[in-house]
Amino acid sequence: MSHTPSKRVCMPHLGDELVWQIFAKADSKTVGRCRSTNKSWRYTLSTPAFLKEHYKQNKNREQSIIIGIGYYPANENSQWFERVDAQTGEHLDLNIPVAINNFGYYALIGSDHGNLCLRYSQDGLISRLLIWNPLTRMIAFASDEARKHSRYAVSIYAFGYLEDTIEYGIVHVYKRHYSDTKMSWTLYNSYERNWKHFGTIQSKVQKIGPKYIMKNGIVYWIGWEGTSYAQPALIVTFNLQQRLCYEGEVPDAVKSTYHSLTHFNDGVGFISTLYVGWTIQINLWKIIRDGQDQLIWEKMLKISGLRIPYNPTLFVGKDIISLLESRNNHGGANDGEKTELLLSRNKFNTFKTKHLMHRTWNESLFVKTVTLHSQGLYMV
Repeated sequence: MSHTPSKRVCMPHLGDELVWQIFAKADSKTVGRCRSTNKSWRYTLSTPAFLKEHYKQNKNREQSIIIGIGYYPANENSQWFERVDAQTGEHLDLNIPVAINNFGYYALIGSDHGNLCLRYSQDGLISRLLIWNPLTRMIAFASDEARKHSRYAVSIYAFGYLEDTIEYGIVHVYKRHYSDTKMSWTLYNSYERNWKHFGTIQSKVQKIGPKYIMKNGIVYWIGWEGTSYAQPALIVTFNLQQRLCYEGEVPDAVKSTYHSLTHFNDGVGFISTLYVGWTIQINLWKIIRDGQDQLIWEKMLKISGLRIPYNPTLFVGKDIISLLESRNNHGGANDGEKTELLLSRNKFNTFKTKHLMHRTWNESLFVKTVTLHSQGLYMV
């Protein structure tokens, strides 16, 4: 047997450009681990250009659904979250770095470029905002502007990154009375780390829905009017970079019995539901902004025979992700309480359904938020 010692072989040098191209297609966890290999890789894999390209390449394959769960009656406040992989249904941990007690709450404002923005209170009194990347575990905090306007008729948040940058903003919009024609806004900027920008919006709407879509640094809300604030009147938009607001009318042909916003084909989609005889028909419209900030409505899909529940529905690629909740509580002294959640992925082309999650609790619970999250390496 040969006892010749093995020769030491030096690894070939990989130029920064080649490293950049290889890791731009690698999953986020791999890139995160390789950042600690040497200083050169750490610098290359942390530049703004790399972060933007990596998120672009991977955002559609590292998606999860985050479901906020809590008790009646607070609409948006959750006590905990369930997180599952959007493809396989695998349970994923979401270990929020701030703990709350029985009097506290979480409110998930939104997810963008791998980061989450939450409003939280540890004891039900003092609240703050948390900006957090679940992958890198990086965190930042901001003051809660809603505490100043907690009794206003409209008080909502939106969170997202400015177009083609690694800078994010948080906008808070509020209005004292539903009948007011003016709304106020204040903006938090990640570079200045403060709420330094303020302004007002002239608006025709009485109420803005709490659920929004963020696209290219622009926030989209549905604006409502009518005696019960149930008629979709306008799409209200706010540009985080220009700090300008624009409102576009919702055409009569789009209005129906149910409305919601969703991401669709890397754009903004508007869902409407109609009852045609005994059949439920789902229509999906794409909202496009032209060069003059006018909104163009383009009908994309018409789906029959598929029911959309009250909870927000997410269009992911060619699939619809929906969540059904069921409560068994008749109010009697001897009646047991039970809540069931069923998260499903429906292929609307073939009507095939895959159940991602089924959970049962022996108490009366409610779904507060349903959020699509894509992993990313953006810094907070």
